[in-house]
Amino acid sequence: MKKSQPIRMCVACRNRFPQKDLIRLKQEGKDIVAYDGKGRSFYLCDECSIDEKKIKGLIKRFKQEEERFIKLLKELIKNG
Repeated sequence: MKKSQPIRMCVACRNRFPQKDLIRLKQEGKDIVAYDGKGRSFYLCDECSIDEKKIKGLIKRFKQEEERFIKLLKELIKNG
């Protein structure tokens, strides 16, 4: 019998996906960083991580520096 996998919600589009398909991030001070196992985190689906409009919304919502945030997302997508 296959164990069911955790389902998590994307912070941008509010859709639910299996946890392994999402990018996990957290806010550290003023910066958004890759989740390192400590503290609270949030998830972003693959589609929203490449959707310009959603990224702009997240940058505004988390008061991020646009260039750095986009670079972080690209890095996380590339590395899986």
